[in-house]
Amino acid sequence: MRKSALIIVGSLSIAVGCGSGGNDTTVTDSDIVAQYRDSVLLLPDIIKQLPSGISEADSAALIKKITDRWIEGLLIEDLAAGQIDDMDRIDALTDMYRRSLIADSYRRKMRQNGVQPVDMNKVRNYYKTHLDELKLERPIVKGLYIRLPSSSRHLDDIRIWMKNADPSSYDELENTGRREATGFSYFADRWIDFDIIAGEIPYKFGDADKFIEETKDFETELNGTIYILHLTDYRKTGETIPEEYAVPLIEDRMSAQNLAEYEAGLIKALRKSAIENNILKEGTYFREQR
Repeated sequence: MRKSALIIVGSLSIAVGCGSGGNDTTVTDSDIVAQYRDSVLLLPDIIKQLPSGISEADSAALIKKITDRWIEGLLIEDLAAGQIDDMDRIDALTDMYRRSLIADSYRRKMRQNGVQPVDMNKVRNYYKTHLDELKLERPIVKGLYIRLPSSSRHLDDIRIWMKNADPSSYDELENTGRREATGFSYFADRWIDFDIIAGEIPYKFGDADKFIEETKDFETELNGTIYILHLTDYRKTGETIPEEYAVPLIEDRMSAQNLAEYEAGLIKALRKSAIENNILKEGTYFREQR
């Protein structure tokens, strides 16, 4: 027999104001906001979704909205279940998606806790021993970039500071330039993919390697906005990757390898244990493939 939907709206604002009662996990009738068949929507679960600092009136309105959406979803699901022919396939996909979410969540946890940090000495040794193989696939640069209105009263000063690119100019750019700018990026102390900076500027650079080799200062204007780029250093496609740029890439690669090896070992151990405990039974095909 179908249970009717039960919605408890009394004293919602009071419940929100008082909270969920510490660590007490006992569910009482006053915790139930709505019930549909065997599904129950609890007030403490809704309260967790509410933004902090919200007023009691807004809390009550948001609780009602969340509740209505929950009920509507179940009503439509119930109605559709009796009219859709491939519910078995949908149930199977749902179950598969759930397992995938659980597995992916655990993999993220393994990345944080289950895998040992990469040994940076190994990273640097890898760089030294594979130096001839580590070549840039795209140009990288160091420098600074700024975007500002063409009406800026400090435009001429900013042009000078950008070209000088000395410590005092950096200070001026930080103090005055940032106030005038609608976009500012300082990368004189680190390598960055030229494509990232080029993507910020409305200009067709063509041959990127040729551009960075021949250009130190660049400026263009579009629709009342000035774009200024100053390059302090560059490496072209095919050159050896600088160590400071390569180290994070190698570290990421080793981290991924460590994670893959850890996960493979874990799955192998779990599989072996499941077989030994008769939880997993493999068919003839899999036994023959070992």
